[in-house]
Amino acid sequence: MKKLLGLSLGALYLTTVSCLAQQGTADMPDAPKPQVTTQASLTYRPPTQGERFRYYAKHTYGIASVIEAGVRGGIDQGLDRPSQWPEGASGYADRFGSAMGEIAVRGTTEYVFSDLFREDLRRTPCDSSCTESALTRAFEDTFTARKGPDGHRAFSVARFLGPIAAGVVERETWYPGGYSDKNIVGEVGVNYGFTFVRSYLRELIH
Repeated sequence: MKKLLGLSLGALYLTTVSCLAQQGTADMPDAPKPQVTTQASLTYRPPTQGERFRYYAKHTYGIASVIEAGVRGGIDQGLDRPSQWPEGASGYADRFGSAMGEIAVRGTTEYVFSDLFREDLRRTPCDSSCTESALTRAFEDTFTARKGPDGHRAFSVARFLGPIAAGVVERETWYPGGYSDKNIVGEVGVNYGFTFVRSYLRELIH
């Protein structure tokens, strides 16, 4: 009994609801009742470093990124953007590679800052109790992340900076010269747009 009581007091001191549930003290008649603000806090577990890296690798270099780069390369090819690059297969290869480079910069920036600010960028599956629309969830996945021990959603520094870094690096490094700050702002907007579309399609498919 002393051992069970000690476990209960320790769990209350740490205010870790998940730990309390795992030790089976929440159902005791005399167990302290922790304050739970959301259902997510009962089941949420912050990602480990390994889980953060696996998400980064899959999200940045997986098939969805290859498809995104292919679509972006095709759009730029059709618009002859940038005009300094050739047409045909060679030009498409340049544009595809540029899009993949942007995606890599975007994903790496998000990974670094999510680790720095302890943000969880993993997708939250929509279960039977979910009432949000696919558009709302896609918007959340574009600009917010889960934070803290309870997994509450808040503005994401990582997701805000990722598309910006991608647009700036692309235009300031491998892109041809002669492009203004207005072009950089436009490219940043394109990055946000594709991030939202990817999240929206993912919500529709799953």
